[in-house]
Amino acid sequence: LLYTIKFEGPPPPAMSMLALLYSLSAYDPAHALPQIFNGITPGLVRAVISIYIVYPLSYIHREYLFRRPKSHQLCYFLVTGAAVIYYVIGLHGLLHCLVTIVLAWIIKRAFGPTKTTIVLTSAVTMIYLVVGYILNKRVDVYDVWWTTPHSIQTMKLIGLAFDYLDGNTDEDKLEEYQKKHAVKDFTFLEMLTFCFTYTGGLFGPQIPFRRFIHFVDNTTVIPTDNNGRPDSVSSAMYKLMVGTAFIAMYLPLGMVFKRGTIISPEFNNEYFVYKMAYIIGFGVNALIKYIGCWTVVEGGCVLVGMAYNPDIPEHWDGMRSVDPYKFLINYRNKDFIDNFNMTTKDWFTRYLFKRNMGLGKWVSMFYTYLFIILWHGVRPGYWLAFIYEIPVIMAEKQIVRVVRHYWGPYETWSNIAKHACFPVAMVTRYVCLGYGAMPFVLLTWSDSAQVFQGLHWFIHIALGCWLTVFYLFLEHRLPPIIRSAKRMTTDANQHTNGWVDNGSLGNGSIRKGNHSNGVISNGNGAISNGNHNNRNLSNGLLNRDHTKDLTSKYSVKENGHGDATKNKSDNINGDEDCIINGHIGMKTVENKTNTGKLKAA
Repeated sequence: LLYTIKFEGPPPPAMSMLALLYSLSAYDPAHALPQIFNGITPGLVRAVISIYIVYPLSYIHREYLFRRPKSHQLCYFLVTGAAVIYYVIGLHGLLHCLVTIVLAWIIKRAFGPTKTTIVLTSAVTMIYLVVGYILNKRVDVYDVWWTTPHSIQTMKLIGLAFDYLDGNTDEDKLEEYQKKHAVKDFTFLEMLTFCFTYTGGLFGPQIPFRRFIHFVDNTTVIPTDNNGRPDSVSSAMYKLMVGTAFIAMYLPLGMVFKRGTIISPEFNNEYFVYKMAYIIGFGVNALIKYIGCWTVVEGGCVLVGMAYNPDIPEHWDGMRSVDPYKFLINYRNKDFIDNFNMTTKDWFTRYLFKRNMGLGKWVSMFYTYLFIILWHGVRPGYWLAFIYEIPVIMAEKQIVRVVRHYWGPYETWSNIAKHACFPVAMVTRYVCLGYGAMPFVLLTWSDSAQVFQGLHWFIHIALGCWLTVFYLFLEHRLPPIIRSAKRMTTDANQHTNGWVDNGSLGNGSIRKGNHSNGVISNGNGAISNGNHNNRNLSNGLLNRDHTKDLTSKYSVKENGHGDATKNKSDNINGDEDCIINGHIGMKTVENKTNTGKLKAA
């Protein structure tokens, strides 16, 4: 490694890190902690050590390799990432990962940027992963096996196959999210390093290939300090402290909330309230483990500079997997789901849900959930956990609709009502959270069913009763939902991010009477009245400095600031006046059939 990157003499930090990795493989401290903390395996201890090794590795990169040639950085990320994976799961795990990477490369070379490449890559990697899950029969305790990095690698290879096809497709046929991650071509070294890099090779976060390549080829604009290093130390240290706090919280709680206790026959003889409180502690503590590990790893990505978010310059959250604050404070289950494992959720949305929307929303959701469950494992507990999530979110949205209809939006409530509602919502959220996370940890049907039976299946029954009452007696009393391309609204005159009927303006198309030819592209496109739909705008602004007829009757005076004023008072379609001023993308519309006025400001 040192010879390849052409150092003029080996730097002491690099030599120290290589010596540390070698010493860990020779004398493994992972065998000591399991004797102290019950239920912790040596593999789990090595995994925790590996997420902290990310920090000295990132320090070496930012000190000696930041802005160095691409080949030097690729070599460093490959060797160090492979060393970390080798330390955690051994040589056999490293070889399993290498096999699927080679198979994916062969498929790429044989079929090129085609749908066949996507199908074969998905099939090979997922079948290999599922077979690994079947062979790993241990469910009594959480452990790290070769399927752990392989699951991350599976998503990377499938996503790369999609991006490869997008990069060789006409841009006019792509959505914005596809253009953002499209890749023209890549080498085997780039592909191999992308899968093994220590910034996401073992536990995530999911890194888009294009982000990784732009970082190593020095095209990403990253704010630096006075020494020319990424200005990310304070943010990285904050992530390190928060993640460490969660891991420190998990260890003692794990000694209190034990798997053996929850599945023991004596547990069912306890009082209902005690059992429910124990279930909540058991499930939430299992999630704390993930939050701690992800946050620590994210801090290493921030330290090296790879997590910089160019869309929000003041934040280093481009590789955030979880928001610990919202996990603890937010009172809705949907908020927890939206802020938990975010990079993985974004991957599922980008490569599965959105790309299958042509089959219908529910079909796309079915395929996405099926993939998510199989990606996690084949144990019944995963099916119980993820299927349980669907009615919980449905019921929560329905309750919000009912409350808003009869009592108004939460923002309009009095302080007394807010303070009274918040603890009830928090308790309900943690009950649902712990109840649903429990089978995700127990994994087997027999253990999960035993605990559910001890709790009399009360949340399952409550959800079933609520959904029945809502659809039979409440839904028809509520105002209908107008569905848009991106959002839903119950007010026909409200701004939305999709297409809107009855004269409302949205970031989609305007349907006004029988005139449905007006289109706004990405919220800032062309507007029409009648059949005149040829006025194109860029980002909601008019960029011309001349006067041009909009129709044979009307003219619009345009300037570079996006101001437009109708010069004549001729009626549009016979009896409508039009006045347009300011930015076209920011308007309200009044629609009255044949007699209304179109006013825009």
